[in-house]
Amino acid sequence: MRVLVVDDHRNTRESLALGLTLLGYEPDVAAGPVEALSRLEERAYRWLICDVRMPGTNGVEFACTARLRQADIGVILMTAYDVSHDERRIIEALEANLVIKPVTAAALARLCGAGGDSPIESEELQP
Repeated sequence: MRVLVVDDHRNTRESLALGLTLLGYEPDVAAGPVEALSRLEERAYRWLICDVRMPGTNGVEFACTARLRQADIGVILMTAYDVSHDERRIIEALEANLVIKPVTAAALARLCGAGGDSPIESEELQP
């Protein structure tokens, strides 16, 4: 299952991509919305995993753009901070998941698996 990981922090996006790869996913990474938009134009993704707070366009705004480009893409937004009331309403309208950082690849895989088409068995995620 192809996923797109978008985060302006290199260590975060690379560690999540590595973990997702080890769990059987096919992640691509982007350092921000501009690069991520280019990736969305190149191929289809089952999931967008995106940081909320990034320079320029924030992750909530980008998730709306991604959904316009790929209507079936699932959305998981990550943040270490609180989100505004307006952002929360948009997240709910997108039917997106919101997770608090730090987050592990296994936790993201659980969310991706809850949406179907998971390449891993739920028992494999148990501690």
